[in-house]
Amino acid sequence: MTTTGPTGGAAPGRGARRESTRAAILHAAREAWSEHGYDDIGLRDIAGRAGVTAAMVNRYFGTKEGLFREAVGTRDPSPPGLHSISREEFGTTLAALLLGGGHEPVAHGDEGAYDPLLLVLRSAASHAAQPVLRDYVEQTVIPPLTTYFGDDDPAAKERAVLALSLLLGMDVLGRMLAVAPLDAGPPPSDQPPKPNARLAGVLSAMLQAAADAPGTAPWINGPASAE
Repeated sequence: MTTTGPTGGAAPGRGARRESTRAAILHAAREAWSEHGYDDIGLRDIAGRAGVTAAMVNRYFGTKEGLFREAVGTRDPSPPGLHSISREEFGTTLAALLLGGGHEPVAHGDEGAYDPLLLVLRSAASHAAQPVLRDYVEQTVIPPLTTYFGDDDPAAKERAVLALSLLLGMDVLGRMLAVAPLDAGPPPSDQPPKPNARLAGVLSAMLQAAADAPGTAPWINGPASAE
């Protein structure tokens, strides 16, 4: 005998219900940890948002750390088409993207829209969360930038980390602390955001300094020695 769901169709099987419940818990976790730090949100808080019990959260994810690790995920936060951006245009392209709102959450497949870097920033001060966040940054965030700057360049990782520190610092001051001019308030609803031209120029130059090949950017080789 075939059972029917609330809309008259076939009721979902056990496997589909499990996947639906798991997805609801992950969505609730990402939503909660995008708003608050790791230490401020417990499994009961997430269970309440997902409409399940804390025991069910434990059943699906084992521990709070296990859930947090899956909530952060392994999504590459690099700009779409990073490797198609010429090295000479890295600074201007990234500056325009960032100041034009390009850091907003984007949906990837069935995961829904969330910004893993926002989870990193919210919970960076938590000692319990730091191992998870460090793994994410070192294994997922830094490698694509390092490859873009050139795996054959021994300074590529350092350049990637410096560029990332600038981008994350912008997120802290702009998105989280709303410090002007990084946060100029929401634009009119009928208009796209207009980047601050002067700010874009400064940001572009700073990012380009990280992208420039060794020998073309003096800071990479250190200060000139006195003769």
